[in-house]
Amino acid sequence: MNLNKYSKPIIFITTLLGWIFIVPITYLIPKKKNLMVLMGAKDGFFIDNVKFFFLYLSEKEEDQEFYFLTANKETYESLKHQYSNILYYPSAKAYWISLRCKVFVVDNFSWMDNCRFQLFWRAKIIQIWHGIGFKKIQRDNKFFIQETSSLYRRFILNFVGKLPVYDALISTGEFFTEHFFKPAFISDHFIDTGYPRNDIIVNPIKYKNALINSDEKTIQKVIELRKKGIKSILYAPTFRDTGGDGISDGILDLHKLNEFAIKNDFVFVFKLHPLPQYKTISNEFERILWYDNVKDVYPLLPEIDGMVSDYSSIYMDYILLNRPVFFLLYDREKYETKDRELHSFFNDFIIGSISTTQEKLEQDLLSTFTENDDFVGGRTQIIEKSYLDTDDNSSQRIFNFIQEHYLRRNQ
Repeated sequence: MNLNKYSKPIIFITTLLGWIFIVPITYLIPKKKNLMVLMGAKDGFFIDNVKFFFLYLSEKEEDQEFYFLTANKETYESLKHQYSNILYYPSAKAYWISLRCKVFVVDNFSWMDNCRFQLFWRAKIIQIWHGIGFKKIQRDNKFFIQETSSLYRRFILNFVGKLPVYDALISTGEFFTEHFFKPAFISDHFIDTGYPRNDIIVNPIKYKNALINSDEKTIQKVIELRKKGIKSILYAPTFRDTGGDGISDGILDLHKLNEFAIKNDFVFVFKLHPLPQYKTISNEFERILWYDNVKDVYPLLPEIDGMVSDYSSIYMDYILLNRPVFFLLYDREKYETKDRELHSFFNDFIIGSISTTQEKLEQDLLSTFTENDDFVGGRTQIIEKSYLDTDDNSSQRIFNFIQEHYLRRNQ
């Protein structure tokens, strides 16, 4: 977290005006007790847990007033033709609906920017978050702790809303609630419902519009290749603060990897993190596909036969399919010292072959898919440890909690 960013005069003045004018207004305008607003990451992209919770609400029979809020013009334009309950922020309608909403559902840490912290001051904030994983986050992260090391720093972060207290935080099971979320967040409730995005992993036909904002062209290519007996392997590395991934760090030779894939009936799908904006990616490879890195990757996961991961939380979603995972951990020392702090339990969750080179990775892939997958039992144990439920009803459980605790109550 960059404290200097929030100390800039324009942000300070805007936030101050929010406290002076918006917060008092929230006490004057009554909440509509059955009104809910949802907002995704990056100022409202239609992606991740909020996307699938929105689809659940859209397709359920029970009447519920809800809106999707976005400050991204492209997202707004693409959704407004299919859904009438899309709000563009800022706009008069978005302000009015937001001021009246009873429950605000988010899955990220940018929801409070641009005076939204003040706008939703009296709403119940439900934080779904965007994954269970191994990186220490928020209040549990040493870099965050450094940012809050002085009274001045804590004042600034509280002033702009970066030290929120949530009404409820969504988790997947007791282990991650106790060891991952409770050290990182302050919340009145921690509930083990599971994640909306995982509903379509275990049930790909759960929602008719699940493919919205996904790379449908690449998904279809993978489906066609799998019908021919070709194994699909997803490479989805996490973001590194210092930059880099297996390609740019010179670990993966794409020409050799493509030859390996052709020879052994594999296709590699590269889904790079959305933060690095790759301007050009070669399409010259027959068996290397590039998944649009700003699109939703979760509809692809049921079509993936194996994953190459590192420290990314997507591994903990994909594990629900109990399919092979291969860990490419070529930079762990640098990652832990310069990028992100990892939980000590990370080692216990590495259930799969570990490699630091392309040669070893290729050997592990061949061994697993031509001989034996030796980690089925280990993955089963991790699933049981991480998830209270492994069905496709996570969204329903979240909605039931919200309805019981907040939406059915009188003003």
